[in-house]
Amino acid sequence: MVSGSWPGEIYLFLRQQDGTFARPEKISDGSGQPIRVGRATAVSAVDWDLDGDTDLVVGTLEGQIYFIPNDGTSQKRRFGTPKELKSGDDPIKIPDGDAGPCVADWDGDGKADLIVGTGSGKVLWYRNRGTRFLPLLDQPKTLVPAAAGRNGEYPGRRTKVSVNDWNEDGRPDLLVGDLQVDRQGGRGLHGNVWLFLRNDSGSESAPSQVDLRKP
Repeated sequence: MVSGSWPGEIYLFLRQQDGTFARPEKISDGSGQPIRVGRATAVSAVDWDLDGDTDLVVGTLEGQIYFIPNDGTSQKRRFGTPKELKSGDDPIKIPDGDAGPCVADWDGDGKADLIVGTGSGKVLWYRNRGTRFLPLLDQPKTLVPAAAGRNGEYPGRRTKVSVNDWNEDGRPDLLVGDLQVDRQGGRGLHGNVWLFLRNDSGSESAPSQVDLRKP
C-alpha cells in the first residue's frame, strides 16, 4: 500500500504474509532522500511507461501532477527525477488545487488515461492520445461537476477517485471520496464515498449518479 501525506512525503506499507502491513517507510529517490514534490500528496502506483516496474504518479495540494519513474526494478526500486505530466504542451495545473490522480483505461482503448479528483470536487478525465508506452494527454473533460451549488447531489470538495468495474458490466465505474463540511448538523468535517455507474457505450459521456453514499 502506498500513501501520500500532508507534509508531502510518500509512504510504503509492505504487506506481510499474515495479511497485516509492516510499519510505513518513506519512499526515497536514487540519492536516498525522501521523495517530496509538494504538500498533501495523493499517489497512484502504476507502471506508467510499461517497462515492467511500478512507477509513481503523484498529485499535490498546489495542483501539479508528477510522474516519478522507477529506474530500477520491481524488486529493487530506484526512483528517478520527478517530471510534471503535461496536457498538450503545458504542465498540468489543477486550478482548484488538491490534485488526486488515478491511472486507468477510461475509454477502453487499451491505454492508460489519467483521472483526477480536485479541490472543488470536480473529477477530470485526461485521455491518453499517445501510445501505451508513451502517454500523451489531451485537454481534460469533466466527468463529475464541481461541488459548489449542487445541493448535495454531487460529491463535496477535495475528491479522490478509484476506477473499477463495480457492477461487472464490462464498463469502468467511479468511486469518489470527498470532504464535506456540515456545521449546522453538528458533524463538522466528514467524508462520503459516492458511486457513479457508467451507463453509456461511448468514450466521452459522463457517468450517471446512483443512490449510494456511504460515510
